[in-house]
Amino acid sequence: MKKLFLLNTMSKKLLVILMCVALVSTATVTIVFSAYEISSAKEEQVKSLVSLSKMLSPNITTALMFDDAEAIQELINPLLIRSDIVSVIVSNSDGKPLAIANSLSKTAQHSIEISTVLELDSHCYGELKIRANDSYINDRVAFYSKFLIILVIFTFIVSLLLSLLLRRRFLNPILYLAQTANQITKSNDYSLRAKQLSQDEVGELTSCFNDMLHTIEQRESSLENQVRLRTKELENANFQLHQYAYEDGLTDLPNRRYFYEKLQSLISKKNITFALIFIDLDGFKEINDSLGHDYGDLLLHQVAVRLQNCITANDTVARLGGDEFTLILEGVDNQASASKVANAVKSSLMQCIHLKKEKVYVTASLGLTFYPTDGVTVEDLVKRADQAMYLSKHKGRNRYEFFTYAMEEQAIEKRRLIEQIHTALKKNQFELYYQPIFSINGTSVPKAEALIRWNHPERGLIGPNEFIPIAEKNGLISDIGQWVKLQAIKDTVQFNLLCETPIQISVNTSPLEIDRAGNWVNEWLEASEQYKLPAHTILIEVTENTLMDPDSLIQSQLKRLNAKNIDIAIDDFGVGYSSLAYLQRLDIDILKIDHSFIRDIETNENSIALIKAIITMAHNLGVKVVAEGVETQHQYLLLKQLACDYIQGYVFSKPITKQSFIEKYVKSKVLL
Repeated sequence: MKKLFLLNTMSKKLLVILMCVALVSTATVTIVFSAYEISSAKEEQVKSLVSLSKMLSPNITTALMFDDAEAIQELINPLLIRSDIVSVIVSNSDGKPLAIANSLSKTAQHSIEISTVLELDSHCYGELKIRANDSYINDRVAFYSKFLIILVIFTFIVSLLLSLLLRRRFLNPILYLAQTANQITKSNDYSLRAKQLSQDEVGELTSCFNDMLHTIEQRESSLENQVRLRTKELENANFQLHQYAYEDGLTDLPNRRYFYEKLQSLISKKNITFALIFIDLDGFKEINDSLGHDYGDLLLHQVAVRLQNCITANDTVARLGGDEFTLILEGVDNQASASKVANAVKSSLMQCIHLKKEKVYVTASLGLTFYPTDGVTVEDLVKRADQAMYLSKHKGRNRYEFFTYAMEEQAIEKRRLIEQIHTALKKNQFELYYQPIFSINGTSVPKAEALIRWNHPERGLIGPNEFIPIAEKNGLISDIGQWVKLQAIKDTVQFNLLCETPIQISVNTSPLEIDRAGNWVNEWLEASEQYKLPAHTILIEVTENTLMDPDSLIQSQLKRLNAKNIDIAIDDFGVGYSSLAYLQRLDIDILKIDHSFIRDIETNENSIALIKAIITMAHNLGVKVVAEGVETQHQYLLLKQLACDYIQGYVFSKPITKQSFIEKYVKSKVLL
């Protein structure tokens, strides 16, 4: 039945159009005719009452002259026989009613009143008033309504029959053309032709269709020959490409192989100096992602041309791959000369680059080394130029840095820090701080987040941003995560023994801790069982990117945690992929909105709209929302208006020690 009313064919659409035109025309005529009849009925009723009043006025005037009220009453009573007259009143010259005739059975809504002055020889004896209702008009409306209904039904039937007839006549050529096209599509036989069934525009379309088929048939034959020719040409081109082992096919620059062999050949010579510049484009990925790889390739080619214009014929520019380039400046052994080239590269790349119809801007981070000052081997020179280039990026990009041995000292310091992390794990130098998470009313603390701190014996208290990234890059995050896991569970058990009201502790989990085998889940379950962790008192925070594939093993792993009453939260929600798919398929309990959105909520309406959308979406899925990084009272009030569930940030409390958290928020609950 539903398919019957779907406008999925031209036949149905044409029928609907014709019927709509007929119905609109009929409705228009009906409305105009009805309005005319109602207006005419009103005019006729008024004329009738005026005529009746004028006909009776001489006799009533005579009776008034003799004050004969009975005669007047006899004259006006018959007027009530009319279905529309409700009352008749005759008054003398003083306005006093002498005779009244009323019909109790008739309503007087929407009444019409006709007044006639009773006078003779210019002398006024009184007034005749006749009141009538709209029953006369209603009778006329009822009669014409029946007539119009019959007319509309008749018009609809006639329109339907005519529409069916006209539709068939008009659509047959088009339907035949569509059928022929469908047959050609299925058979790939372009020798078929459509018959011309009419001499109108459809017939002209059929003729054009046949001409197009003829053209396609010819081109298909031509393309087959061209494909054979192209295949041979490609085979020859592939053979030639193997000869270009030392050339980058995209930029026509020397490639990585040529670069390393060139460096080695220079180092093998005696009494030679040169400068090596490593170049990495800033913002290339954004341009590549936003405009596409075609534009990215064009950009790299333009950069190659500009780099070639910045060097002399004795120098070498090469592309290592991606957006990395190198310059070998032969005979350059001082910073002044190298800086001149580096500045020329910077200035050249900062100029607007035209890619088709787009204008883009790109900068570069440069690292410079000298041979033999900064190294006497290819490996040392390349490594140190790369270190200098990464220092340029770290200092803000669009700049250049010369290699210094202080950079190596920093690398050594990083290795030393890795060794100290090992020591900190063995000597229990880490400590958990807790930041309260308040309910939206700002008075209760149902949750808190465990945050690691390092009590370094020499440097004092160190925040996680200084050592967690290094631990992740060097395979230490698993050991740190294991310590945090056990300590958080122990503290959570202690908190809930001291507190009558359950309190939930959230623990961050690095994506590097999560393995496909699910060992990280086993560790959580074993630890929670060992320390008899109360239900729903641990909340594991994972990032969005961890959950991007909801069909992977992570789904079953999270279900295992949920089955043991361990809740899951998505940390920094909004900065990743924010896909609804994993929210619908995974058992997520909490969304934590990233602080970058909260920071702009007071000045950016888009941030407010986005946060409102996240909260609404989460609530519709039965998920609670925590706002991170709330620092001002205004931010808190806005989030409260948006119906956020929990607040975390400096507006209420910074992270505090375990003992301070117990005294301020855990024991206080017992007192309450």
